Amino acid sequence: MRKIKLLPTHEINKIAAGQVVDRPANVVKELIENAIDAGATKIELSVKDGGETLIQVSDNGCGMSPEDAKACFLKHATSKISCIDELETIDTFGFRGEALSSISAVSKITLDTKEKESQHSTLLQLEAGKIVKELEGQVTPGTTIFIRDLFYNVPARKKFLKKPETETRQITQLFHAFCFDYLNVHFKMFNNTKLTFNCPPAKDLVSRISQIWGHHFAKNIVPIQTEQKEGRPHIHGAISNHQYSRYDRNYLFFFINRRWVKNYQLSNALTKGYMNVLPPGKYPACFLFIDIDPRQIDINIHPRKEEVKFLHPRSITNLLQTIVKQALEKNLSKQIKQEVVFSSPVKNYDDNFKTLPFDQFLSKQKIGEPTSVIFHGPKSINQQETPKQLSEEQHQGAIKQKNYKIVGQFKKTYILLEKEDGLFFVDQHAAHERILYETFSKRFEDVVAVKLLFPQLISLNHEDMVAIENHLEIFRKNGIEIEPFGQNQLAIKATPVSIKDIDLRDLVQKVVFWTREHQNLDQKEFFKTINEKMHAQMACKAAVKAGDSLTIKQMEELLENLSKTKNRLTCPHGRPTGWTLYIHEIEKKFKRRL
Repeated sequence: MRKIKLLPTHEINKIAAGQVVDRPANVVKELIENAIDAGATKIELSVKDGGETLIQVSDNGCGMSPEDAKACFLKHATSKISCIDELETIDTFGFRGEALSSISAVSKITLDTKEKESQHSTLLQLEAGKIVKELEGQVTPGTTIFIRDLFYNVPARKKFLKKPETETRQITQLFHAFCFDYLNVHFKMFNNTKLTFNCPPAKDLVSRISQIWGHHFAKNIVPIQTEQKEGRPHIHGAISNHQYSRYDRNYLFFFINRRWVKNYQLSNALTKGYMNVLPPGKYPACFLFIDIDPRQIDINIHPRKEEVKFLHPRSITNLLQTIVKQALEKNLSKQIKQEVVFSSPVKNYDDNFKTLPFDQFLSKQKIGEPTSVIFHGPKSINQQETPKQLSEEQHQGAIKQKNYKIVGQFKKTYILLEKEDGLFFVDQHAAHERILYETFSKRFEDVVAVKLLFPQLISLNHEDMVAIENHLEIFRKNGIEIEPFGQNQLAIKATPVSIKDIDLRDLVQKVVFWTREHQNLDQKEFFKTINEKMHAQMACKAAVKAGDSLTIKQMEELLENLSKTKNRLTCPHGRPTGWTLYIHEIEKKFKRRL
């Protein structure tokens, strides 16, 4: 019995389409690239339901003749090359001739295109790659293409699409990349018929960044450029300064010969350039363009041409890391000089200690017995990894029974206690962080909030605003009264007492990141996870810090509250709150004991 058989052509085309198109953003990429290759100076993108229902791209490019309009949907039909040897020097996008053929195989398409000298446009309707209707229209020169019901005939592919918000975010990031790359083009984007971005031609990159993410963000941008030398790669563009950071890599844009690409080596080199500038887990923004001899790269290693391979990667990454470091150092030195000249004297921190959140918390709120909660954070340090970390009973013996004498602070970070069996160290930040975390968890949805005299305004970009505006109720249930204010801004009008003097911008940015990270959880688990992370972050922000001077009374109050707190062994992030240096270990050091 014959087991091997040939698939029908239409099934082959659907399978092949999966190599080029697996989500709506891939379609958008191919269509905008075609518009740019056609010389368009105006490009409009419209999406509906994350691109699953509709993707529409209109341009004022050169348009196509009736013959070319029909031919463009054929496999391996292209106007960019005539032989494989030309791939080494290709400087246009759609050189394979696979895009429209693949897209048409898994969608319903309407194409309306007109050359400048033609009297009528050519209007074609296709389903599953076949032309079902051909008409004449009367449109201005250019091309408009509608992609409807993506993957309607490939249910196996369709079921793997993400939520509309996620697919829209992918499309938006791609749209931004084109905006940064082509400053001379007027770009517009509509999402579910609403205009979300209107970017007229920009004079420079910083102006374009301002159009998309606002002037406030653009103030943190540092231009960057290497010296142009024949035969050497040229890097130029912009990076964010030391004052800006994100919790994701979504603002890292790399362009190789004007093509937006993804490359781990470039991302890693950039991150190394920020070493000792940004804390772990934080990422910068960058908009970097690398001009290089096309023969030194391979852009054809990926079906969608999204990745690039360098012939000499180390020379590129070393150069990138070096110029990022130099740009940051130069910018920081410039700011330091300005601050030295214009800054006013700073008061002694100890004189203002009463303004600390810790002091407010202790004086205005007494801690009751918190209930135990589950925290899905970093793994707690176990007993074997830190043998000197206290057990629950030892901790009670050290703190709860008060069989100690406060010696004072060590390095303004640790409270040092004298006990009969040794010296006991308490990490003041970790201890206070645990106290606040348990309090926030216990008083969840019943926290006392205070109105702010002046609302705290937080600016977000459009995508972050969309990601968070459906989850503002989580803030409100934690005592943070927050609501949209104008375009892409949030106004915080009330907060819990213990965090009223804290800048909540970082908390909001983290919640944006968490909503994306945990978007696939069911509603109940999502709500629980975000709450626990918010409580830990709020506690961290409000807790007394390492380096804060404490009075003996303040130390006593912190230790008393810690003794009433469950889960007191560690902070919410898993670090120990207490640690003992036993007397026999001290005596060994002084050779009093063998």
